[in-house]
Formats: sequence, C-alpha cells, structure tokens
Amino acid sequence: MQFSLDSKIYIFCPANFATGGPEALHQLGYCLKSLGYDVYMHYFYLDKGDPVHESYKKYNLPYTNEPLNSKGNYIITPETYLDPIFKKEYAFLIKIVWWLSVTNYNITLGYAIDEVKHKKFYNLKSLLNPKKYKPLPTISSLKKKGILSLAHSYFSLDFLKKNKMNILGKISDYMSDSFYERVNMATVKEDILLYNPKKNGEYLELLKAKSPHLNWKALIDMSPDEVAYWMNKSKLYIDFGYHPGQERMPREAVLMGCCVITGSKGSAAYHDDVPLPDGFKFDEDKDLPEKVFCLIEEVLINFDTNIKLFENYKKTILAEKENFDKAVRNVFGGEKKIKND
Repeated sequence: MQFSLDSKIYIFCPANFATGGPEALHQLGYCLKSLGYDVYMHYFYLDKGDPVHESYKKYNLPYTNEPLNSKGNYIITPETYLDPIFKKEYAFLIKIVWWLSVTNYNITLGYAIDEVKHKKFYNLKSLLNPKKYKPLPTISSLKKKGILSLAHSYFSLDFLKKNKMNILGKISDYMSDSFYERVNMATVKEDILLYNPKKNGEYLELLKAKSPHLNWKALIDMSPDEVAYWMNKSKLYIDFGYHPGQERMPREAVLMGCCVITGSKGSAAYHDDVPLPDGFKFDEDKDLPEKVFCLIEEVLINFDTNIKLFENYKKTILAEKENFDKAVRNVFGGEKKIKND
C-alpha cells in the first residue's frame, strides 16, 4: 500500500473504555501521528461526556465524530466492530481491519448470527437491501467488500492466511510507560500463586481444589497499582484461560519478575506469541494436575534458578516498542514523513 500524507486515517475505537485493545488502537494512532500522518480517533458506543478515557489522554490524539467519506481516506477498525465496512456513509473509505483478537471476532459474529437466525432469507435480504438488513460480518462478506487486514499476533496471522485474506502485515502492541513505572525488582518474593478468575475455568479450579496448602491469590477488582503490588511480590502467575490474542497479564507478570505457567489454547499455542521456557505450558485436555503441581513446587523451591529461564521472554517484551515502531513503518512508510509547509 502507498499511504499518502494527504490521506486522512480514522481509527475506530470504543469510547471511554480502557482495555488492551483500545490501548493498542491509541498506540497506533500516536505512532502514525509521529510519522506525519493526518490521523483521527473516531469513538463509537458514545454516550454523553468525554469519549477519551483518562488513560489515553497522554497520546494527545485528535478525534472526530464525522469521518470524511472521500477516496484516498482510510478506516482502521478492530475485528469486533465491523459495521463501518458495510455502511453507505463510508462507501469511499478504504477499510482496514486490525485483528486484535480472533476469538472476539468469532464471539461477535456468533452474536450477530443469533440475532437473525429466526429471520427467513436474511442473507438474501441483506444483499438486496443492506441499508435495512445489516449484512453479517462473515469472512466471505468481508472479502467481497475488499477489506485489508492487519494481524496482531501469530495466532491472528495464521487465521488470516488460512482464510486467504488480503494481509497488509503484522503489528503488535507494547507495554505502556506507565506500567514500567510500577516495576519494583527490590520487592522480596513470596510463595504466592497469582491468577485471573475472569480468564480461567474448570482446570484451574481443579488445581486450586487439589492444593489448599498453596497460597492462591485472585487478581480481581484491583487497580493497576494493586495488580502491580501483587505481581512484584509473587513468584508465579498461572493462566489456564483461553488466550484470544497476545495477552497483557503474562507479559506484565514476566516484567515484574514472576515465572509464568499457561495452558495451550488460543494464542498460547503459538510460541512466538507466548514464548515461555520449555515445560511451562500444559495441555489441559491431556496433562494431569499432578504434572502441573510438580512444576509449581519446583518453581517455589528453586525460584532464583527458574526465573532466569524467562530472561529471553523478558528481552522480547522490552523490545516491543521498538518492534512496534518498525512494524508500523513497514506497513505505512519506512521513513518519518514530514509535511511541507
């Protein structure tokens, strides 16, 4: 793609909402702006008030409620918000989908299908009258609209290749500077096992039930400072949830000096997305809890030895910002672009 400085780039993002996805979208906008592009955030699901979450004001990005529907302008939207692909008011805009989470796309598509499954001939009606009958955002319908795709993880890149999508490249995110300010390597480590109950299921509950003697700590209803406090003092972060993309908590845990154990579902199945040392990933469908307990005990007893195994993963995380900037330049332009007066 030949992106022009005369083009306007509109990044679609949920309003006043702070998670990994919105942060990545703002990081992209900030990088594009630094390269000289005319970039705007466009916030959807907008209620009254300021659409910019307090966490993202630091990026100082302009936003607009009315993207200019002109040839040569671009939309970049996450895979969970594909309505703009089919809207007439955006007909002339070139559409790019950034696949931050394959899993969340499948969930969103499932909801859309459920809403219309009782309506006869819906697909045909959406073809004949898309304004009244919103098309389903299936892979087939996205291809027909000629969308361009950006992968976020190797998991999503594999998904896009298998579906023969038009791939511009791969751009991942990076840990924000505010996170690094919370790292405290001087904190004395304790035999604490951290987990996120919102991301885990039956397998982790089975582990907990079989190990009441271990000190499990749930990371729930905590501020970022509170999460950092527990990560700084704990030895292990355990995540047997489904990884819809490159999850932040395992990376945060590694940077704060925790060993990490995960399952192997979603992006966790890809070593390039979750590059844990050998033996620190388990298959919940095959591996008995006793095998996990052996590793847990080994980490708690010989923590100083085991944490050294995570040095390469830590180096990868520390290089994320540099690699992000390189990836953006590879897709949008290799040299810094400055507008002439």
